[in-house]
Amino acid sequence: MITVLTVDEALQHICAIFREEADLGDITPTERDLMIDGAILLAMNVDDMSREDRFSPDSGGPAGPLPRRTGRHERPRLAAAS
Repeated sequence: MITVLTVDEALQHICAIFREEADLGDITPTERDLMIDGAILLAMNVDDMSREDRFSPDSGGPAGPLPRRTGRHERPRLAAAS
């Protein structure tokens, strides 16, 4: 339930920003509406993922947790081609 409230609060905040930018003339009303629609779809996806427990560090299905992506400093350097 906390995730839903957090997503809803973030959605309300970002929609207010889009409305303000449209009022200032930085974006058009059509752009505002498209970005609000996109934000709503993203929020719905995040909400669905949280219900499926995809944000858990141990999630990843029957194969176990998903592998962590290595940072640049952890990647082996490839030998330069001759």
